[in-house]
Amino acid sequence: MLQKTPSKDLKIGMFVADLDRPWMDTPFLLQGFMLENAEQVAQVRTHCQWVMVDPLRSTGPEFEQQPKKKSAVQKRDLGDGPIVVVHRAQTPKPSTIDEIRSASRAQGTARAGDLATSTGKFSAAQSASAAKTGSPRNTLGEFALPISQRDVDAPSRTHTGLAPARESLRGDSPRRGGDGSGARGLFGQLKHDLKNLFSSAPKDELDFDQYQADSAPPAAAARPSFIPETVQLTIYEDKQAVELEVNAAADAFTKTQELLNHVVEDLRAGNHMQLLAVERAIDDMVESMVRNPDAMMWVARMRAESSITYDHGLSAAINLVAFGRHLGFPKEQLSHLGVMGLLLDIGKIRIPREMLEKSTTLTPDEFKEMKRHVLYSSEILGQTANVNTDVAEGVAQHHERMDGSGYPYGLSGKNISIYGKMAAIADTYAAITRKRPYAEPVSPHDALQKLSAWSDTQFQADMVEHFIQSIGVFPVGSLVELSTGEVAVVATLNRQKRLRPKVLVVTDPDKSLRKHPTIKDLIYDVSENPVNIRRGLPSNAFGIDPSEYYLT
Repeated sequence: MLQKTPSKDLKIGMFVADLDRPWMDTPFLLQGFMLENAEQVAQVRTHCQWVMVDPLRSTGPEFEQQPKKKSAVQKRDLGDGPIVVVHRAQTPKPSTIDEIRSASRAQGTARAGDLATSTGKFSAAQSASAAKTGSPRNTLGEFALPISQRDVDAPSRTHTGLAPARESLRGDSPRRGGDGSGARGLFGQLKHDLKNLFSSAPKDELDFDQYQADSAPPAAAARPSFIPETVQLTIYEDKQAVELEVNAAADAFTKTQELLNHVVEDLRAGNHMQLLAVERAIDDMVESMVRNPDAMMWVARMRAESSITYDHGLSAAINLVAFGRHLGFPKEQLSHLGVMGLLLDIGKIRIPREMLEKSTTLTPDEFKEMKRHVLYSSEILGQTANVNTDVAEGVAQHHERMDGSGYPYGLSGKNISIYGKMAAIADTYAAITRKRPYAEPVSPHDALQKLSAWSDTQFQADMVEHFIQSIGVFPVGSLVELSTGEVAVVATLNRQKRLRPKVLVVTDPDKSLRKHPTIKDLIYDVSENPVNIRRGLPSNAFGIDPSEYYLT
């Protein structure tokens, strides 16, 4: 188990497995290394307040292996991913069910009598009031809560028998929307689920059995406080199925990728950037993502194996557009976000190629030069006519951090614009999920775990939560293991139940590849033992390449 260690307590011989910030913000390009001399220890202390030390890979007397006691029960190794445990109440005996129904009918009759009496008194006063005002009133008065027959008759799948009916009467069910502003709203429930999912505590509260096929979607969440009041939000709905949109998404992706390559060639030749061509390419991409963002994210994930530095900007652009769409930004601003993402690292064309492709720790001078790519990007945009101010601001601030530890200006907190904060989150996610010269890609699920861990210190916490919602806890194109033991590729997110996406099942429970993969929509599984996602898997787990499974 990794040990969280303050940097002041680091010693030679310790193996540093993780940092308190993204590796890309430090000169330590190798993700995991042994502290071999005092200079390395001092360098880590300069950049980090604490690190995660791996005792099993560290050397020294304090890390000598102690003989382990034999465990009475040998548990099967399920990996490090989150494991959801669902506890179901035992089904009552038939006689007990009859007793419950009889008691329920008796209580219902008594309550109906009381309600009729009180309603008669109250409705008389209301009728008089309505006659004066001329306005129709609800017979039960304005304080009555609407109760649908579905709420009363739907079979309960919770641990407490009749809980759903009682909760609908109270109006505070954790599975229904409300006004979205409190902990019981959509945002509150998602926040609760995300914290439980990314927590190391036992997962005994996430219940995936709550779905009813005919239930109404939750109410919209309250407007996030970090969005400027000047932004007129838009509610987007998926207008096209992923399998129908994927070809258009692939075309837009290819055109944008080719355009980015031309931009790099022009700038290297000393020409000015053709911003209008960039905006047109981004507009095509935005139009596809407005229809259905999952298709573009699928295509991007399938082509994420390239280590070309500038392609990173295309991934960042897609992440930013998906982020903005989720928040409700209008299409014009979605285009600005796309252009911003595409040009975040354009300044790296001025960094020596050998430095960009270096696979070992950067020297202090090299790291100083690497950080200058942000200033170079701003200079290039400054020489380009008609660059939107939001785009320029986001590019200039995408390496700033909430605690002031970022660069190039060391901005912190409220001094970083919303576009700088959004760019920082999307850029980091894009960087660590793509293959780099010095590191293998992190699985999407693990990347989101890291973003969650870096909240507050590096990134704004509520923005990270919204980003996770926009990308999906298990992002499109990522590998997951189901509760059945089967391995699947996430094909489509579900906007209301984000932990129950549509997946493409590619193996049998024994992990042998299926000759004919099948689509399974987890949200429609209302069987006695519904299938759910057990954990996220790293790229190429069990030798499976998700890029082999296009939805065409």
